[in-house]
Amino acid sequence: MQRIAGLIGASGLAAALLAAPAAHADTLLHLSVTASVTAMPDELVAQLTAQADAPTAGDAQQQVNAMIAKALGDAKSLDAVTASTTNYSVWHETDPKDVWHASQGIALRAHDGGALLGLIGKLQQDGLAVGDLTWQLSPALSEKTYEQAMAKAIGKLTAQADVVAKLMHLQAHGFTSVTVGDDAQPGPRPMMRMMATAAPAAAPPPSAQADAVTVSASVSGDARLQGE
Repeated sequence: MQRIAGLIGASGLAAALLAAPAAHADTLLHLSVTASVTAMPDELVAQLTAQADAPTAGDAQQQVNAMIAKALGDAKSLDAVTASTTNYSVWHETDPKDVWHASQGIALRAHDGGALLGLIGKLQQDGLAVGDLTWQLSPALSEKTYEQAMAKAIGKLTAQADVVAKLMHLQAHGFTSVTVGDDAQPGPRPMMRMMATAAPAAAPPPSAQADAVTVSASVSGDARLQGE
């Protein structure tokens, strides 16, 4: 009897388990959002080139070397300006006449736009040509602005999960996965591009007006929704 009773008890338990309602499975909601933040550029960057033509390669290079050395010296005298040299090239032409060409670039950057523009005006009068003049976000400001955009996107993602859950009469219980998009960071914003000859004596320095830069961040994730 005990054995039978035991069997009956086991059968009843099995029946009770089968009759119990199954737990609701989680609903996964995939969302993807983008958020943007604007910031004013804080760094002015310029690219200049010194070029010389001469009957010999040595003469052409000597002229370029002297121009770059003077430009670096002028830049070094300004604490606000950082200078570095770029490509150095020498080439020979025979048509329409035999001539050697030499050129070297110099890159200048500064947070103080006025100081850099004044230096550029002086270098133009010394014979250097401006190839690019650009306001951009410095690396530190670019990273800070991107982090702000990412935080804004994450907040937007969480808010959207709550809204969708409410519409479906469910509750959001975090995310099973989150991916931060690799949006391209803002590059330089060209304010003036030219390749000009030396500026005439007493010519005013060039102008460069900064404009706001938009930095975006994308975030996607799978939200876990459950019944209320």
